[in-house]
Formats: sequence, C-alpha cells, structure tokens
Amino acid sequence: MNSQLYPWIVAMLAVLIAVGAGFAALNQQAPPPASVTDGDAATLLIHLQSDITAALEALDGHLSHAAFELGKTDLSGAAARGTLANLSATDPSIIDCTVSNANGTILAVEPAAYRDVEGMEIGGQAHVRHILATKRPIMSETITVAEEIPAAVIVAPVFTNEGLFVGFSSIVFRPEVLIGGIAGPAANGTPYQVMVVQTDGRVIYDTDPAQIGKMTFEDPLYVDYPDLLDVARRVAGERYGTATYGFTDGGEAVQKEITWTTAGLHGVEWRVAVIRAVE
Repeated sequence: MNSQLYPWIVAMLAVLIAVGAGFAALNQQAPPPASVTDGDAATLLIHLQSDITAALEALDGHLSHAAFELGKTDLSGAAARGTLANLSATDPSIIDCTVSNANGTILAVEPAAYRDVEGMEIGGQAHVRHILATKRPIMSETITVAEEIPAAVIVAPVFTNEGLFVGFSSIVFRPEVLIGGIAGPAANGTPYQVMVVQTDGRVIYDTDPAQIGKMTFEDPLYVDYPDLLDVARRVAGERYGTATYGFTDGGEAVQKEITWTTAGLHGVEWRVAVIRAVE
C-alpha cells in the first residue's frame, strides 16, 4: 500500500467511527429527569420551598405597591378603598386588606364584608407594634386577627410623597389556602404527606385538613408519642433536617420519616416538611 495514502485511510476511519458513535448516542434515550413522583423528598422540598417563598414574596410585592399608592391619597377616602379592593383580588388566599393610621386604628377595609373592623384599635398586636416602632415591613405568625379568625398578616408602612409616615397597610390571608394551592399539585401522586408548621409548633398546613391549627406541643393527640415530640422540637429549632418517629395511623403503629426545610418572609420562618411511612 502506498505509504502516503495510509495516514489518510486512518483519518477517514476515525471520522467514520466518530460519526457512528454520534448517531448511536442520538438514538439512545436520555435518562428521565428527576421527578417528585420518584419518591425524592429533596426534589419535592426544593419545589415547595421555592414556590411557597415566591408566593409570599408576590403578596409582599403587591402590598408594597398598594402602600405606595395609598401614600398619595386620603387613607379613608374612595381612592384608598379602590386600592385595597384591587389588592384583595390579587390572590385567593387573601381574606381582606386594610389601611391603618399611625396610631394603629383601622381606617378602611376591603372587601366590604369585613368593614365592621373599621375603627378598631390594633396597636397591641405584636406585628403592629413592630411596624409602628421600626417603620419596616413584617409578617406575623398565624394569629387570631381582628376579624376573629386565624390568619397571618403582612404589613407595609405607608409614607407620603414627602416621606412622612402616616400609617400602614396590611394583607390578611389564610396560609393554608396559599400553601395548599402549591403543595396539593406538587405532592399529588407521590408517597408524601406535606406539613407546614410555625416554629411555635402550630400546624398551618397539612395534607390532612384535620391537622391544621393543632399545636404540636400541646395537643393531647401527640402526648403518648415522646419520639414524635422530640422530632417536633428538632423541626421547630432546626432550619432543615431528616428524622424518623413512630406514630399510630388508623390504629396501626407505623414508622415515619420526615424531611424538612424552611421558607418564610421578613424573618418569620415556616418549616416545610414532607413525611412518608417507611418499612
């Protein structure tokens, strides 16, 4: 064989082999992406943490815009009511929206169904004391609000165009509705139960609606499960982790695994947990 042709033949063979390998790679099926339906607690938690945080930040953003608009007008006038009405329609979790003066007196509420709280003094509530003292936004934990229902409140200061603090505006919302719109679809088809708790142990969302509102450290349902209470204290005190505990489910003793992380707003933390039964 001509020695000058030999290198060219070797090069052509190398090209053909590379092209063939490329076609083979194209014909191979790519591995499926990670999915929460695969039972991956970490994937589900990342999804929940991200989306719950984004939902809280969206409420906060709408409130900040409304507070800016309120600073341009009479806080108890028609324009203020219009701003509050528009704000209350931005999310299905919102119960009502309010504006209060610098003394902590509610001046206007929308929608109209909750106007009976107008004129109420709420300066004694912790989140109101905070904003009156600091003039900075805050979110409360779930509390019994002026409307006499359990809810959380996001509060933003209202300043005039001249920078004068004249009061604050609030979104009163149901955490279980906000979280449920995210957690329900995310956990559907997975082996996981989703639970969100405050750091005081109050359950603010659970796949089982009967658990919502329970105080973990006080409820008689949990008193006979010391390892569950130990885990609950860990969840309250640690921003993320994994643990196992025993519980009775439908009369049958089962071992459960809980994995949790943290979401929240303005320094208030919610522990977001996924739970499954283990063999």
